[in-house]
Amino acid sequence: MSRIRRFYRNHLKRKMFNKIILLYSGVMMVLFAAAATMVYQYQLQRVIHEERDANQKTAQVLSFYLGTQNENIQRTIQQIYGNASVSADMIYFLNHSYGDYLEYRLDQFTRPGVQRTSSFSEFYKSYMRNETGVSSISIYSYPKQFYTSISRDNQQLIYKEGSRSYWEDWFIQRKLHPWNSVENDSHSGVVGKASNLYSYSRELQDPETLEKIGMLNIEFDSADIFAWLQSRAPVMNGRVLVMTAQGTVIFDSNNEYFGKVYPYQSELQNTGDWVELDEPSKVNILNIGNDGLSVVGIVSKSEISASMDTLRSQLFIATLLFIIVSFAITTTMMRRYSKKVQRIIRSMNRIGDGDISTRIKLHGEDELQQISQRFNDMCDRIELYIDKMYTSELKQKHAELVALQSQIQPHFLYNTLESIRMKAYSMGAKDVGKMIYSLSVMFKSMVKKRTIVTLGEEIEMCSLYLELFQIRYEGRLQVDIHVDEDVVECSILKLLVQPIIENYTIHGFRSLEDNNCISLYVVRNEGVISIIVTDNGRGISRAKLDKINTMLAKSSQAPDKSNQSIGLINVHERIQMTYGDQYGITIQSEEGIGTKVVIEIPALREGY
Repeated sequence: MSRIRRFYRNHLKRKMFNKIILLYSGVMMVLFAAAATMVYQYQLQRVIHEERDANQKTAQVLSFYLGTQNENIQRTIQQIYGNASVSADMIYFLNHSYGDYLEYRLDQFTRPGVQRTSSFSEFYKSYMRNETGVSSISIYSYPKQFYTSISRDNQQLIYKEGSRSYWEDWFIQRKLHPWNSVENDSHSGVVGKASNLYSYSRELQDPETLEKIGMLNIEFDSADIFAWLQSRAPVMNGRVLVMTAQGTVIFDSNNEYFGKVYPYQSELQNTGDWVELDEPSKVNILNIGNDGLSVVGIVSKSEISASMDTLRSQLFIATLLFIIVSFAITTTMMRRYSKKVQRIIRSMNRIGDGDISTRIKLHGEDELQQISQRFNDMCDRIELYIDKMYTSELKQKHAELVALQSQIQPHFLYNTLESIRMKAYSMGAKDVGKMIYSLSVMFKSMVKKRTIVTLGEEIEMCSLYLELFQIRYEGRLQVDIHVDEDVVECSILKLLVQPIIENYTIHGFRSLEDNNCISLYVVRNEGVISIIVTDNGRGISRAKLDKINTMLAKSSQAPDKSNQSIGLINVHERIQMTYGDQYGITIQSEEGIGTKVVIEIPALREGY
């Protein structure tokens, strides 16, 4: 049991392809075994039918032979009774002594004017010449208790021995059972008889008085049956028996039961598929005439099995070969897929260890190749995302640093400006005090460390900045600010709008003219907030505007640290890093007419 567990743990538990190979091999073994069994059963049934049909053909050939033999016997006897001279000669022979019969025959020869007639013995000899299977013919006389035996070579007269009852019992048995084996017949008239002889007996009557006067016994040599079968059915399948009504075997193709009572005679009456004889067998039975003679064809199971040995071996070898080939092909294919999977696993492990530059290279167009392609795409996106986030974080830190640098110690400035404002008010310089107040509020807002403020706070800072500028230039700047009420509480990155206003005051304001105007509108269109800054300043030349737009499109690097202002590029990059590439700044300007800057950010509530 421990070995099985160890084998399962080492080779199956965590190895999917080994499980597939094992399962597939098991299924293939079952399928091939089932297919081989079906083929074997089909061939077995075919062989059984062929063997049985061949055996039946042999039995039919033998049945025809015995039927013809029986018909010839009956026809010969009818011819004897139909020929008056032959019949009279035989009846005279049976009713008289042999000496009287000889005188009777001499009188027939010497009587003038009487045609010479054939004797019954000549008639039987003529029958023997036509019937090659006849070994001898014996005629028994009831009145005189003797018999004559006629063979192919000679004829002899023999007187019966033994008591009358002994012979009468024999006569009774032969009348009841006309067919019998000579080996079982102690009264056979053949001297020095050969083995494998069988006989047919027929009682003889006087045609005029119908008195039973003797018995005809014809003995046949079974060797003639073998010769007949070899000429008509050279291939003998199974065993063929010829049995009498009492079960005595008068012919056995295997020469085992000849002259004996067949021990399985009662089993032959079974009508089952297989008959239990000395072993299970297929049986064909053909009856001959009305004397109880029958031909039995037997095909044993062992003979059928022996004929299937070659096919069984071939099927076993073919099945084993198919299983081996199937297993080899499956193992080869599974190993190829297993190597691909192992390559994917190793690449995933390297990714888990931090090597995001790992890529999987697989050939083909199967599912594993698709997985590897998707894996590579995922790694590309992860690497790109990491690069983007890392770069964004660096840029954000840089922007914050620039913003902090631009504050120039806001706490110190705020406290100093507050002291100056109080001094100005004490001296009666209210305009100066107002400017200092606005500037101090701006610095106070910048002191806060929050990077996200409300849109209202950002616009208020811009308003204070523009108010300082208006006081400085004494009415030469008109300011128009409009903010939708539903966006005041929306969140925005700190110092997004103020740099746009500052750019105008530095680069667009016309200090010698008194019709300067700047407008600031904040509107909401579904989920997008648009902050529109428009002025009628000096504008931007076409070349410079193209350069700025190119820089905005490429999302260039942060401005140089020496630049003390937070420019358009810085604002644009902060917007895209925070909200996404679909947001940012667009600029429209015409030199000498003015500039329009549009800032688009998502409409988000405070707390983003």
